[in-house]
Amino acid sequence: MKRHFFIFLLCLFCSSSFCAVAAELVVDPEIAWQGKIITIRLVSIEAEQVSGQFLNQEFYCYRSGDDYYGVVGVPVNQKTGYYDLDLIVTRKDGQTQAITRTLKVWATKFPFSKFWLPPARSKLRAKEIVEDEWAQIEKLLLVEDKTKNWDGRFLMPAQKRISQGFGHRQIINGKRNGNHRGVDIAVLSGTEIMAPNGGKVVFVKKLKAFGGTIVLDHGQGIHTLYFHLSKFMAEVGDEIKKGETIALSGNSGVSSGAHLHWGMSVHNLRVDPMQWVRNEI
Repeated sequence: MKRHFFIFLLCLFCSSSFCAVAAELVVDPEIAWQGKIITIRLVSIEAEQVSGQFLNQEFYCYRSGDDYYGVVGVPVNQKTGYYDLDLIVTRKDGQTQAITRTLKVWATKFPFSKFWLPPARSKLRAKEIVEDEWAQIEKLLLVEDKTKNWDGRFLMPAQKRISQGFGHRQIINGKRNGNHRGVDIAVLSGTEIMAPNGGKVVFVKKLKAFGGTIVLDHGQGIHTLYFHLSKFMAEVGDEIKKGETIALSGNSGVSSGAHLHWGMSVHNLRVDPMQWVRNEI
């Protein structure tokens, strides 16, 4: 009797073809750190589309062999605690399956960075200037090319000392100014800046606050940003290979000295580029 009841429950549970083979979800790392990313892999699953939401961010996972693979970031100022990662798997016939994994967000220790800007440079930090220029950049960060154009670990765009790391709590001219949203590399003006991975040039412009700016689209919602450049060596539309020179460094825009500001954007969220240098994402 018990055996027959078990078989009945099993058939009832597996009446949806999605439940016939449970999807294996692999999240790496299993702890989400402020300013970092996590990768999501659904192993050997047949689907038309996989979308997700985490910390109020919507994202897609993309086909990778027999799996679906995606990346999502944690805001640098995200409150610690437990949060649900929600995935929706859509099959070709339109049926859907919801998958949820609860993750813990841990605090990342960010040191303080203090520096001084002369009045002429500080004026370029005016809200209307920054918001106007960022709007020009952001509309490109919202575009997701479904093709993955990067391969393996990212290179450093310049092999020099990091003068200010990602997430550093900035004090500019004696006042708090939020967290640094990129990595500053201490290079002399005129240093060649390399593409850290394959991508397409989607933005090239001299701006007031950000200085000479280039944005590379690496596909699947991943972009890299380069500020304070002195000369452009690539144009919008160029297909760039890993290691190819895209610009020369400079001291343009809101800058306290010659350096490169290198930013990493994941679905329009700034995360630590060094995680992509140290690990194959």
